[in-house]
Amino acid sequence: MAHATVFLYIIFATPWLLLRFLFDVSLYTLPRQRPDREWSFNQAVRVRAVRLVLLYWSLLRSGDRLRLTPGREGKRFTTVRPQSLKLYQGPLYDIVIRPEKLGVTWTPSPPSPAELASQSTTLALHFHGGGFVIGDGRDHDTGYLARTLVQHMGCTHVCTPQYRLSSHSGGQFPAPLQDAVTAYLHLLREMRISPRQVILSGDSAGGNLVLGLLRYIKDHGQELNIPPPGAVALWSPWVDVGAALHQDMKLSPNYPTDYLNPEFGRWGAETIAASGIIDPSGPYLSPLRHPFNLDTNIPMFVNAGEREVLCDDIEEFSKRFISHGWPLHLLVSKGCPHDILLLGPKMGFVREAEEAAADANAFLRSAAMLHLPTPH
Repeated sequence: MAHATVFLYIIFATPWLLLRFLFDVSLYTLPRQRPDREWSFNQAVRVRAVRLVLLYWSLLRSGDRLRLTPGREGKRFTTVRPQSLKLYQGPLYDIVIRPEKLGVTWTPSPPSPAELASQSTTLALHFHGGGFVIGDGRDHDTGYLARTLVQHMGCTHVCTPQYRLSSHSGGQFPAPLQDAVTAYLHLLREMRISPRQVILSGDSAGGNLVLGLLRYIKDHGQELNIPPPGAVALWSPWVDVGAALHQDMKLSPNYPTDYLNPEFGRWGAETIAASGIIDPSGPYLSPLRHPFNLDTNIPMFVNAGEREVLCDDIEEFSKRFISHGWPLHLLVSKGCPHDILLLGPKMGFVREAEEAAADANAFLRSAAMLHLPTPH
């Protein structure tokens, strides 16, 4: 849709969209009229507000602008240079899209030399969600998420990279996955932290990126000396990007109880595959259709919202990856929409998000023997 047409549509549709929003809110005063009867009035209104905001964001197709200045994060924000080009092989090699410097935010702070050398340090390398088109891993975006991983999953440090977004020129595949490799190898080769002390974590599109990185390690890790991590944590992962281009999200029984919309999914799927060198239904973007395993037993924690449109895909993904030998634990959070770890405070699902992180702690401590403390 041309920009002029989009603006005209928004101008003429806004009165109707706002009236519909107010009408729905008025209905939510009655529990039986809420998308989920178990939701409070506050939760129903908040999810509906997020849905409206995301719709406008999707129609405008305006992605976040990334910057490499510290900003409010100050000394917790650092920049990471790409590794040797020899480490970006196969699907990551592109004559135009090259690895670039990226920024990362640390929570609560960058690890000290003593902490890096300590066996008790457990670091989560977390890739943010946002359909590959929005988000930047900074405090306003993933601050709550990072604090929750520290306080309730028991990580000592969380690193959130601001990988390139496909909503801007040069951000299509393989740019985000190049950035994921850059961030991961920075931890292992520059900071010299043991891969056994790293949890690869990601929510929504970030979960897809984690799975792409694991696939790359499977395909090229041995020849490039890229070891696998100690554990994996996925939060409402987007496991079938290709489906956004040919399946109608509105047919899902969970569509009324989620805030995702078809336009947002198409925006992400179309732009991430815009280079034409990657199949959106192929192994690197749709792992649901292409399950795989690694030669070592890496525990994988997966969280889904019972009322999100991706729930069925995530459950099927979990079954297929278990059948391929992954020690995988799936937690379906009752009554929850998409990606509560990222948007829990905005939607009123803080308790559920923190319970999911605590469940991840219990599973990963037992399965990976990581040095994760029991959350308070």
